[in-house]
Amino acid sequence: KTRGDGSDRYIALVPLGTPLLAGPGAIVSTMLFVKNAQNWEQTTALAIAIIAVHLVIGLTLMFSTKIMSIIKEAGVTLVARIAGLLLAAIAVEMIVTSVKGFFHL
Repeated sequence: KTRGDGSDRYIALVPLGTPLLAGPGAIVSTMLFVKNAQNWEQTTALAIAIIAVHLVIGLTLMFSTKIMSIIKEAGVTLVARIAGLLLAAIAVEMIVTSVKGFFHL
């Protein structure tokens, strides 16, 4: 059932965005960084980085309405395309690394 205010048009954004913030990739990355921390300085730096990321994400979500009013729909489209390009670059890098590893290059 639609509300008629046009908000149902963006219904897929939350399910797509949530795994990027707290999905398996973020969890595994954190686990690997914690495992590779060799001393308390690296562990402290990692903890500070995690807290900083949470603060940035929290502030971004808290001020998302204000951000949307500033960048407008064209800005959202631009950010989405840049994020898509970044994701494609990461995917290509992962594929190249996997192929090199498979063929022992």
